[in-house]
Formats: sequence, C-alpha cells, structure tokens
Amino acid sequence: MGTGLFLGSFNPVHRGHEKMVSSFLDSDLTDELWIILTPSPPHKHIRELASFRDRWNMLELVFGNNDTVHLSDIEQRIPSPHYTVRTLAYLKSSYPDKSFYLCIGGDTLQTLSSWYEYEKIAHKVELLVAERPGVPLSCPPELESFEVHYCDHEPVAVSSTDIRKKLGGGKTPGTDELNPAVMRYIRTKGLYGSSGPGS
Repeated sequence: MGTGLFLGSFNPVHRGHEKMVSSFLDSDLTDELWIILTPSPPHKHIRELASFRDRWNMLELVFGNNDTVHLSDIEQRIPSPHYTVRTLAYLKSSYPDKSFYLCIGGDTLQTLSSWYEYEKIAHKVELLVAERPGVPLSCPPELESFEVHYCDHEPVAVSSTDIRKKLGGGKTPGTDELNPAVMRYIRTKGLYGSSGPGS
C-alpha cells in the first residue's frame, strides 16, 4: 500500500475535497493520505487567498480526527516557488522507502502538462485520479509516460471559487457544499468577504 499526496490551496476546503479524500483512501493503492497545504500556488492567481493558518485550521476542522489523513505544512519549509515537482523531489529524498501517489482530480489531469517541469513528475510518482463533474476521464497524450490509476468516485459539483463568490455576494453555501464547522469558522473570521459572526 502507498501514501497518497493531495496538494492544494484548499481555499476553502469543501465537500468535494472531502469526497475525494474518501475515494482516494478507498482505492486499493493507498492506506494513508497526506494533505499538503500550499502557501501560494504558483500556477494560480487567487485574489482572495486566506492566510495559511486559516486554511490550515479549516482543514483541521474537517480531517483532524481522521487517523488515515495527515496534514502537512512541508511547503512552508522548502523554498518557493512551490512547484509540485520540487515538493515531490523533496519527499522522495526524505522518505525513500515510501511509495507515493499524486492524488488529483480529472480536471487537473487535463492541465497537468502545463505545470512546471511536468515530465519529471512521472519519474517520481504515479497518478491517482478522481472524476470531476463535466470532465472526461481520459489521459491526454502528453502524459503517455505517466502511470495513471482511476479511483471509484462520485463527483461533487462544488468548487472553492464558487464558494468564495457566494460568500462575497452575501450568500451562505449549503451543507452539501461546505462543512458546517468550516462555515462557522469563515463567519467568525470574516473570510472571503463574508459578513462575520451573527450574519
């Protein structure tokens, strides 16, 4: 069994992430999952990026009691920019006896070839892919050198971008989109343009 690596900004963590974590762990390839929180993703320009600490706290609210999920701040401790290939190289050198699987959504699979030095990722990890709504589960020809696995997964039509838009527009995401504990945290901290406590 291997270790799944789920990297992202989780801005904020939502029900789609929760479902993906469950599906990655239910595969016959992994017996643990490391969620690696990215301080600032180099391939995204997110206008409303909550602080690393706030995003970490929200992840802890969701996964803190799950013994098979480990939250990692490793990208806080290695030089930026935080390109995935560099993070994977560090992990492979630090844990040479572990078998790692890079856990991604089907949408990421389609854009992986735009990542920095993406070809080198194939030499470091295999891919474990979960379906995303409206995205075909097909491997682009640019990734023919990758070992790709697909997990059984029922995709959830929710995204962090949509949640931030709702919050900024004064709307409250449903419990099918956001864990209630995360919603309370966002309100308490007034994140993403939300109105704050008591709203």
